[in-house]
Amino acid sequence: MAVDIIRPSDPEFRVVHDRLRDARFAPHFDGCIGAIDGSHIPVIVPNGEIVNHVGRHGYPTQNIMAVCDFDMRFTSIVVGWPGSAHDTRIFRYTLVKYADRFPHPPIGIHFIYMCIKISFYLPC
Repeated sequence: MAVDIIRPSDPEFRVVHDRLRDARFAPHFDGCIGAIDGSHIPVIVPNGEIVNHVGRHGYPTQNIMAVCDFDMRFTSIVVGWPGSAHDTRIFRYTLVKYADRFPHPPIGIHFIYMCIKISFYLPC
């Protein structure tokens, strides 16, 4: 079900979003198809797993990676990584494991994701 809900509205990315047509953003974001970032969510894990989940924050977390389009709709979410996992490791793994589902334009079209920092806290 999530595969049907969390996906790009235009999987081919043929239309440039209206926000990117504004002179303030062009040409800086030409070819940009979304924003991607990770976040750490506090978790409670068994004692034997704490070491894997404690990262730079000093307490157990799970690392998530989310991608959204310019209408702030999620197009991809990867969850479940221990807090000690680096964002780059999660991103590279996602490109391999979910290559058929990760949002990207057709072959031959240059694209970029912009990285943003979104911090939010979900109470345990």
